[in-house]
Amino acid sequence: MSIPSTSTSRPFPTIPSFLVSTILTFVPTIMAGGSTAPSSIPQVDYGKMGTVGLGGSFSGLDWYSSDSPFASSSSSSSSTFSTTGDTLFYKTEDGILRALGSTNEGGIINSLCWSSSPDSSSGNGTLFIGGTFTSLSGVSANNVGSFSLSTNTFSALASGLSGNVNTLYCDDDNSEIWFGGSFNAPTGQGGNVALWSTSSSSWTAPSFGGLNGVVQSITPSTDKKSLYFGGDFTTTYLSSSSSNSTSRNNITSQPNAPVNTTTVGQSGYLTPLTISASAGESASYQIHAGPSSSLNQDGQNYGDTNGLLCPGTSTWLAQENTISNVNLVGNEYLPATGVRMVNGHEDGRSTTYFCFTSLPDYQELNMTYTDPKTGKNETCTDHCPLYTDPTISAQDFIFTQGTHNLTGFEIQLKQWTGDGAALGSVSLLTDGAYSSATGAGASSTCSSDKNSTVQSVGDWSTKTAATTSATELYLSSSVSTRDPTEAQVTFYPYVGSAGQYDIYVFIPGCLNIGDCDGRTSVDIEVFPLQGGLGWTSTISEQVDYDTKTLVYSGPVDATSDAFTPTLSLALAANPAAPARGNNYVVVADRIQLVLTGITESGSTISTTSSSSNGTNVIGTPITNTTTNSTYNVAYGVYEYARSTNSSLNAATSSLTNDTETALTRLGFGLDAALNASGSAASSWVVNTIVAANNTVFVGGDFSASNNYTNVISIDTASGQASALASQGLSGVVNTAAVVGGYVFFGGDFTSTASSGGVALNYIARYDPSSKAWAALGGGLDGFVTDLLASTASPNELIVMGNFSHIVSANGTSSGSGGYAVYDISTSEWLNTGIVFGNVSAGAVPSSSFGISSESFFAGKVYGHAGNSVGGVATLSTDDNGDAVISSLNDVNFGTSGSSPSSSTSTSSRRRSLNHPYTRSWLARYTDAIVERAHNVLSSRATPPTIPSQSSQAPAVLSGAFWTNSSASGKPTITILGGNFTSSSNNIQGLAFYNEKDGGLTGPSTPVEGVVKTLNVIGNNVYMGGEALNVQNVGSGLMVYDLKAGNWVTGGMASLNPSSGSDNVTVNAIKTRGNTNTVVVAGNFGTAGSLGCAAVCLWDSKDAQWSTPGSGLSGGEVRAVDFAGDSSDTLIVAGSFALSSGHVAYVASYSFSNSSWTPLGTLPGPALAIAVDDKNSSNIFAAGYSTSDGSTYLQQWNGATWTAQSESNPLAPGSLVSQLAFVPMKSEHEPQGSIESDRMLMVSGDLYLQNSGNVTSALYDGSTFYPYLVGTSSNGGLGAGSALFWSESDFSFKVRHYLARGLVVLVAIAIATGLILLLVLLVLLLTFCFRRRERKDQTMYNEKEVDSDGDIDSTHQNVFNNVQAALEASLIGGGLAGAGAAASTNRKENRVSDPSSYNSGAYPVGSEGGDQDEELEEEGRETTMRYDFDGPELQEGELAMKAGQRVVVLDDEQSMEWWFARDPLTGREGVVPATYGGLFFLLLFISW
Repeated sequence: MSIPSTSTSRPFPTIPSFLVSTILTFVPTIMAGGSTAPSSIPQVDYGKMGTVGLGGSFSGLDWYSSDSPFASSSSSSSSTFSTTGDTLFYKTEDGILRALGSTNEGGIINSLCWSSSPDSSSGNGTLFIGGTFTSLSGVSANNVGSFSLSTNTFSALASGLSGNVNTLYCDDDNSEIWFGGSFNAPTGQGGNVALWSTSSSSWTAPSFGGLNGVVQSITPSTDKKSLYFGGDFTTTYLSSSSSNSTSRNNITSQPNAPVNTTTVGQSGYLTPLTISASAGESASYQIHAGPSSSLNQDGQNYGDTNGLLCPGTSTWLAQENTISNVNLVGNEYLPATGVRMVNGHEDGRSTTYFCFTSLPDYQELNMTYTDPKTGKNETCTDHCPLYTDPTISAQDFIFTQGTHNLTGFEIQLKQWTGDGAALGSVSLLTDGAYSSATGAGASSTCSSDKNSTVQSVGDWSTKTAATTSATELYLSSSVSTRDPTEAQVTFYPYVGSAGQYDIYVFIPGCLNIGDCDGRTSVDIEVFPLQGGLGWTSTISEQVDYDTKTLVYSGPVDATSDAFTPTLSLALAANPAAPARGNNYVVVADRIQLVLTGITESGSTISTTSSSSNGTNVIGTPITNTTTNSTYNVAYGVYEYARSTNSSLNAATSSLTNDTETALTRLGFGLDAALNASGSAASSWVVNTIVAANNTVFVGGDFSASNNYTNVISIDTASGQASALASQGLSGVVNTAAVVGGYVFFGGDFTSTASSGGVALNYIARYDPSSKAWAALGGGLDGFVTDLLASTASPNELIVMGNFSHIVSANGTSSGSGGYAVYDISTSEWLNTGIVFGNVSAGAVPSSSFGISSESFFAGKVYGHAGNSVGGVATLSTDDNGDAVISSLNDVNFGTSGSSPSSSTSTSSRRRSLNHPYTRSWLARYTDAIVERAHNVLSSRATPPTIPSQSSQAPAVLSGAFWTNSSASGKPTITILGGNFTSSSNNIQGLAFYNEKDGGLTGPSTPVEGVVKTLNVIGNNVYMGGEALNVQNVGSGLMVYDLKAGNWVTGGMASLNPSSGSDNVTVNAIKTRGNTNTVVVAGNFGTAGSLGCAAVCLWDSKDAQWSTPGSGLSGGEVRAVDFAGDSSDTLIVAGSFALSSGHVAYVASYSFSNSSWTPLGTLPGPALAIAVDDKNSSNIFAAGYSTSDGSTYLQQWNGATWTAQSESNPLAPGSLVSQLAFVPMKSEHEPQGSIESDRMLMVSGDLYLQNSGNVTSALYDGSTFYPYLVGTSSNGGLGAGSALFWSESDFSFKVRHYLARGLVVLVAIAIATGLILLLVLLVLLLTFCFRRRERKDQTMYNEKEVDSDGDIDSTHQNVFNNVQAALEASLIGGGLAGAGAAASTNRKENRVSDPSSYNSGAYPVGSEGGDQDEELEEEGRETTMRYDFDGPELQEGELAMKAGQRVVVLDDEQSMEWWFARDPLTGREGVVPATYGGLFFLLLFISW
């Protein structure tokens, strides 16, 4: 028999989705974290320790590397971060900051630019530097200099510049470096702009000379054909045109009142409200007067009232000797400020007194006028005088209470001269000018040259809005949202006098009209000045009630034959979506110009402060004309076009108008707004100009009230100026940059200018296409000074400034220092570590240059760390078994501490080994220590006092964990204690961090002092420290109920100071194993009245203090640990005296016999202690020597102490704060007494002799390995204080990590196995049901079996059945009766009888065709996989060939043999089950 080796090719099966999801369930998730430990340092397995934190006095934490600024390998570097001046530095591709040089003390670098010009003589390019300094790294340089990136050297630029440099631009195409600031020209005339030629290495004079004020910004146009200058300067342009041109610098306000009009204040500048009215009933306004005179001389009708609204056309005479009235009646409100009365002089008649009553309120108004005889202002109500002097053309009466809205008036002529009253005309005065969209009440039939007009584009309809006493006419247009067409109304108000105006747009409320669902937003464009720019803004018409919106504030020219101020209202370019429906509804009502000031002799006079007494009689005609060849003044911006041929000095000369550009005309508008701004003008400045395609954006400190604020744009193609959305930004804009089609602004602002706008914290994104503002996450916590588009990535924006934290969109913040990077593709701040200080300037190389991955910066920077941790970091192990540093999300402490005497002094960067030991904090006490030096255990000696160590804030000195079992999800709370504060939630000294929600909270009553130790017992946290106090709670040692959220008061006697001391210090609180005993250690004398100096025992169950044995007689215990499997031995370290009076630095206390034992002799006080896995014969202690102050680390072997560290030892001046054994990722060669699966972590302020300063080091028994480097908030070395973890008992046994690929494969295999198991279960269930059915059928047909049978073996059963089959085949069909008899005889001796196998048993012979068909139906067909043939076949076995079909009649009697039939010959017999095609399937089912 042969087994074929052929295989059949099949397509790869499709994996079901549920299988994919199952597989992914078993694939480990890679958690995002901080920086991973490099392979060059030992790998700690923090996963065994649970959640691990490291606290200390640091703001940043990194793994040690030779690039560390505190490493010995960097000690030879001549460039360090300066603490007194600005530092120039660069950031490498791997994120490391390296100093290049610094300025003199007090020097400032304001700007940088990078040049790749071939003439710069540097293969890597040259950095050019500008600011306020006298030297760069010792090289004399006055305010400007350069740094070669090839030779790493600084150079001066000739003799430098005489003053401050604010901005630079490197123009490599022209081999030029531009400088802007406040200085004298180094060559030529002018100033504030200087030009350095890289080809000649000398100063050259700009072709335009310079500018007359400070320059803050120099940037190129998009095509680089022009340079844009911004700052606090002006440029003047002459107009050589023969036509009249209004000066943009000093518009002249000229009264529009008739000659010899007696005015009140500036009423002569107010525009009369000309009204279209007649005596006809169909007119919008009707004018009536009566009774009229019947006098008719020379065809003159003196009773015609139409002339009363047309000054100078006719005189109306009242009926003789009769009081008469003049009435104006209409349906639409008109805003009036007063009335201009022209007396009548006809036939000896004139009016002498009148009164004015407003409609519809019928209020007799009090009015102010000027007495032409006395020159004083007077008031009147019911008898207002009209003077009969014919030389007085008109008299103005101003409503004393201000503008009055009226639909008409009634003037009663009460007294007169001659035969009756006479009146020339009546004109209502407005605040400035007025124009209605419908034309109602806005024009007059008698004065076409002084009418306000309106034009519309699109489909508009006139509608009426009813009010309580009048009706308002307005225009409305419905525009499809799917295909919006143009809908625009343009107002041409008649403006009588040039001046300063506020322009308002009136919007009818939608509730009264009923069109709220379709309301949207509109674009407003104002053209106020002849030859000036348009001012655009977008306002919402989605208002419930009538609204008056200010859209422009500034200078407006008077209406003339050549010019009319215009305002257009149109559907917004990006309209607000309607609340419902598919149509926008746009409404146009009316506009009003309110005069706010007049300009005379170049100065602006407010109309609100000019109503002094006196007569303002205009005696000569005044016309609105200006002289030829006037000049225009542009403020803050200047465009230098390289193609210009002008040689005029922009600083001292007036430039020709052919050099004007769109940016120039924007400058004209800025200058006009500047003149109107009054005292605010002193702070005006343009700080930044940036070009995006055809639009130039200008930012700084400037504004036009309710139009634009601190930022504005101009389209250089059309010359149209536009206010940005929401009228700009709320504060000063310092810088701008274009990245990815967006314009980014940075400065000192927190939102958009208009109320209800976007909240922006010091940085904002503007989308020119949608005209919308957006925040960058949650912004920053301080102002921005500079923005750069990164050349390393097209999606990154580099942000610099005076900030310390970046804020994400969800409000969480992370420490960054004055440097941050924002990714516009992900809309997230990138993790760039933390810079300690403020970055003021930056420069990036060209993207095509070899060093494009590096960037260059300058500022008041003291250092940098790769991980911003703010006093506490988490240490974890990733899926590959590598250690990772991470920060607690949104944990940010300030630089002030919780201690009243918290020190913020700057620590040294690096300690030197030039002396026997470095005089650190310990140096102040060295002399006293040496004087008190003594032999350990000397009789009745006083223990040396351990100097108090200050921890620079922010410092986390202790940590603990608590699981809130009663809260949803049972979150773990990390408890932090130390010397820190946080402005959020009144946090001070003690804080709680929720790992689920993130963020910090603290007790409602904060802690005063420094928390040095924490211990959680149940739901209570015990807290101890130095100078610790909680108001109304206690001091020294306190308990806080974490579950209840309050301080525990009472029930614990307080700790009291020892003799001669004023304070209680608690350094350690630890629970002894699983007992209720809590060890409290520190510097104290008693607990209540109980004497227990330095160490006291607290029973947390019985709430009772006790003294450990005979106790200690004094001193201080700094650290404690336990030894023994049941923690039956307490190990204490410090400087203390036993009850015998002997001084010890380390001692043990036995809980079993309550006895103290000093442990050997040490050089001085021990500051830290660690017991190796509770082994009392392997204890490590660290401290300092009382003889010379040197640091020691020694090991106790149960009998003696042994000094440690043969290689890379702790150098003098090191300060050890904590010792802790940590498990390792892999075994190391065991050294000394430390096992191969662990190392001793030493934390503090360390200096390793061969490595330099570190925060933590690992010790393997013979060698110190530098491990962690912390950086303080001032850039100095940060000290480590406490490593804390959540698993109280963990194994040091080394775990073996599979590679990530293998983990994935194992997960896939497990998932696949589960799927196969599910399939097999289904098949097994199917088989069981089928078998059950067949057994039921067998039981139904089965004949009785003799109970005497004794053969029950399955194998024997099959054999017997095979024999029966053979017998039946030998007997043949003709001996059926004999066969039946034989069967009956066999039945007596066998358990199974072939004749009984009607269902499931082997059939014997053939009993008829019907039965054969039934049996054949019962069998199942398969194919033989191998040949079963040959001479070795036994009787009853059925010979078959591979591939031959066979019908299996019985497969239940045996797993090895099947009873089968050859369907071709009808022969039956047994065949091996393994040779059949169904065998393996049945095998799986059976399994």
